Amino acid sequence: FVSDKNPCNTETVAVRMMGQQPFNLIVYPDGSVDAGSKATLRYNLATPEELEIFSSIEKGTGLGILAKPLSDRNELDVQSFIASTIDEALYDTKAGAAETKDDALINMYLSARQKQFELAIERIKTKFPGIEY
Repeated sequence: FVSDKNPCNTETVAVRMMGQQPFNLIVYPDGSVDAGSKATLRYNLATPEELEIFSSIEKGTGLGILAKPLSDRNELDVQSFIASTIDEALYDTKAGAAETKDDALINMYLSARQKQFELAIERIKTKFPGIEY
């Protein structure tokens, strides 16, 4: 589980937003972010107009509508939020790796976590060049 090549390695980052239920942002080994995490952020970061469009969609569609971006503005906000959240976790991970250089197991785990977070941020920057976070 401490290998950066482990295909089952997923990382979670706790997300707390004012006025919202806490949830986990899940990052997969390839650097992709869980669709449910993105859907939650799309809803939480939507404008009243976007929420009105969301609520006016036919019954039966449910939260599946959030599997795709609500708008360009919303998606940029979502991706920026994800990148900044992962960047903060990356900072903590790097600091932890530096402090645990004498403990091989913990250091290996944190190094693998660091690579996974870096990959996630790179994926976002590739898809959204010039994104600010």
